[in-house]
Amino acid sequence: MADYRTVTPDALEATGIEIFQALGAPHDIAAEVAGHLVRANLAGHDSHGAIRIPQYAGQIAAGVVHPAARPSIIGGRGATVLVDGARGFGQVATRFALNEAMSRAREHGIAGAAIRQANHIGRVGDYAELAAAEGLVTILTVGGAGPGVGAATPFGGAARFLGTNPWSMGIPVGNEGATPVLVDFATTVVAEGKVKVARAKHEALPPGCITDKHGVPSTDPEDFYAGGMLLPFGGHKGYGLALASALMGTLAIIDDAHPTMAGNLADSREGAELASRAAGAFLVVIDPSAFGDAEAYRERVARVTDELRKVPPAGTGAVMLPGDPEARTTASRRATGIALPHDTWDAIAAIAAAHGVAMPAVG
Repeated sequence: MADYRTVTPDALEATGIEIFQALGAPHDIAAEVAGHLVRANLAGHDSHGAIRIPQYAGQIAAGVVHPAARPSIIGGRGATVLVDGARGFGQVATRFALNEAMSRAREHGIAGAAIRQANHIGRVGDYAELAAAEGLVTILTVGGAGPGVGAATPFGGAARFLGTNPWSMGIPVGNEGATPVLVDFATTVVAEGKVKVARAKHEALPPGCITDKHGVPSTDPEDFYAGGMLLPFGGHKGYGLALASALMGTLAIIDDAHPTMAGNLADSREGAELASRAAGAFLVVIDPSAFGDAEAYRERVARVTDELRKVPPAGTGAVMLPGDPEARTTASRRATGIALPHDTWDAIAAIAAAHGVAMPAVG
């Protein structure tokens, strides 16, 4: 078992900002990325939190991530927008696209945004939460598919062909500030980041999550990093959602000869393989007021969800809404701090030391 270093969310975020600035990001971009990572830790999704700092630092050093790059609008019309991430941080490109889609949804009732040339966009549920806080309904997915893409195998397969291709949906509930209904899941049994966390903690994975490089089931995270594969959840169901994610994301690269969603996909190869790949992020934002009274919609959702929580539990505990675990964990970790495994702490500390950044005080 791993030991931990516990820090306050604010201190961890401040350190993340300093590290990303030292790596070449302007303050606003560094703050966007660091804030996103810490919110993932707070929500209990450590696989998408500060553990990603070493990954991003390595991608910057390799020229995969351009830390100062800013996204721009390069296409779309009316209620649609095509965003180019300029190979910068995926969180920055996706937040930019989300803000643009929210603005257009308020004008048109519904809006769609496709994002290309971005890197790892982080926890997709974060964007749905942000939109729900504005009273808007959101559906978001990011994915890739093709020979050698990602770390997941299709249902019945024994080779990598798909990313983890997550989906997220957010629905506002009741009054302002109420916890939204938040659906956020990878299309694999576990996201790759969960394997990363298990590896950092020196723990085994549950059965049925991964195989080794030969397609033999395994629970050892090291087998995955030695060429193994992630398995789709629910067999053909997760596989179908994964493929749909990638093909919807391809709306972003219809006229792009070099599709890139680095961090979600494997390194690109030249030639025919590029033409056989699908990659991109796609989101839809809906303004309930386009269909009727927005407050009445939120109140109806609140009544339904209140009744759902009253469903008798099958065992101990209580029925929870999608989004309740994240809200409870966020409240708890804001009070007690964020615990980072020793391996994760050391990896971040090495980057901080190399750039003259002090690590946060340990609680």
